[in-house]
Amino acid sequence: MAQYIFVKTRHKANAQRMLTKLNSVVSLLTPESIKNNSRNNVKEWSKEFNSYYAIQNSDGISEPTNEALVIGWIKDQKDSISESISIKADGSYAVINKSGNDVSFFSDQFGSRTLWYYHDENSLIVSTSQRAIVALKGSFILNEEAVSWYLSSGCQGPFISWDQEIKQVLPKLEYRLNAKWGLELIEKPNMQLPVSGNTKLSDYLSLYQKQVTQSLKQVVNDYREGQVLLPISGGLDSRLLLALSKEANIDDSLKLINWGVLKPKDIFDDKKAAHSVAEFYNKSLLDISLPTEINDYDQILGSFVALSEGRIDHFNAFTDSFKMWNSIFQQGYRMIIRGDIPYTEGLDLDENQARSHIGLNSFKDYINIKDFDLERFIRLQRNFEISRLDDESLLRWRDRLYVNWRVPMVISAFSNQISAFTENQAPMFNWSLYKLYVGLPDKSKGDKYHIYRLWKKYDKSKISTKATSSLASLNSYFESDKGIKYLLDSLYDIKKSEKSYSSLASSVLNRLSMHSRESRFLMRKRIAVIEKSKNLLSSYLPALPKAYLKSKRPKNLSVTTLAYRIVLIDKIISMYEYDAEFIKVND
Repeated sequence: MAQYIFVKTRHKANAQRMLTKLNSVVSLLTPESIKNNSRNNVKEWSKEFNSYYAIQNSDGISEPTNEALVIGWIKDQKDSISESISIKADGSYAVINKSGNDVSFFSDQFGSRTLWYYHDENSLIVSTSQRAIVALKGSFILNEEAVSWYLSSGCQGPFISWDQEIKQVLPKLEYRLNAKWGLELIEKPNMQLPVSGNTKLSDYLSLYQKQVTQSLKQVVNDYREGQVLLPISGGLDSRLLLALSKEANIDDSLKLINWGVLKPKDIFDDKKAAHSVAEFYNKSLLDISLPTEINDYDQILGSFVALSEGRIDHFNAFTDSFKMWNSIFQQGYRMIIRGDIPYTEGLDLDENQARSHIGLNSFKDYINIKDFDLERFIRLQRNFEISRLDDESLLRWRDRLYVNWRVPMVISAFSNQISAFTENQAPMFNWSLYKLYVGLPDKSKGDKYHIYRLWKKYDKSKISTKATSSLASLNSYFESDKGIKYLLDSLYDIKKSEKSYSSLASSVLNRLSMHSRESRFLMRKRIAVIEKSKNLLSSYLPALPKAYLKSKRPKNLSVTTLAYRIVLIDKIISMYEYDAEFIKVND
């Protein structure tokens, strides 16, 4: 997806000045490597409406009509939109509707495409980018709760922003600006989920195959041949998309891609699986190898922070400083079809496991938090509701939390990280299909059971789906002497500064400096053994005993993890402080 910005002013504004501001913000959001070739769309939406929009990297993106600005894809949407978009629409999208002098905005029912907003007595700003809003309002008020959640989970927290004045759009709500300039928050209809046992698996499989195929066709047909990429791995999701594309005779419009680090020959990982799948389907594969070591930590982490906006800490897919994504853009690819889904695997037996599953671990989940100066940040974390409901099965609890929390917090952030370079869409996000899935008997859900059944029917390759990840762990990039030195030097600089996390940096610095080369080597060996055991258990153990064993495993907050998260936080805050002054300086 590109980055989108919408501004409405309460009173008549200087249109040329507003367009100049928006052009400046679009330039701020555009990576330096594609600035000369990135097409941006910055316009006044309606003079009478006092509204403006900007679309960064708009090549291949439809202009908003008089009625709606659509971000992402909507099932069965026609090329020309003659009316406002319904809040009941299926797809993976965010929408800003305009009708007369009224405006409303909302995301899809999953929150798979994130919107942020800022509203005061003079203006309403809605955007896919927190950075854009900070730059336009010209101020940054740090939300320290985001710092706390980033430290404990590597995510900025449950529906909160880095700026206290910016809010995340909730998937269950529609937001309407009324005639008195008040913002009304309206519960969406059709969000209730059915009881299990109302859907027949045979009927569901047929409908799922039909609707996902239609969505694939809709996405692919919007782009010219040679513009669409399908990431392929050993997983079921991308493999099913490829198989259905083949069945629908649209696979010639897709180019396969895989990225990751090279693993030893005896390890069957996503990269090896991708090669085997491409060979079976007689398709070429754009195979990208990522660095196993980082040469310039500040450059890699700085570029990651700028494009991720501090939403998550998963930089291990971008250790080439986004060179791969720059190459994808320069080669003319304008669409990535993602296998993101609202379905998950495994079971959680307690809330500790549940928080880990959705990617929102709190400090209370770790047994070693007293090793660090974390008391202040522990107090900052507010509880968020994930309790298992009365008579709720483990499967329904798992699925509910995954959709309510992980999709809008983490899955949506993954797609946002590449948004400046290319649009991306996930054709398996469909609320109507998800509700029918929830209505299946629990025995028909399992671990993506419906996707497995369809994959087995349509993918004849017989290539294993038990591949390991081809990405290196985040911690592994700091295990060398060079990596440790970078963290120690960075923490020392933060310790000397007068920041709210300086004392924490000092306590982490002390712990990290005690880790000798020998202890790091032994730790790597221990982690390798644990990972190998986990992979074996994952392949052969049933879900319930596997979950039980995981629930008994104590969870420690790694000193290396805490160290690089502090460094990232420091860069995130510096970035937003810079953004807040950007337009003032450029004026």
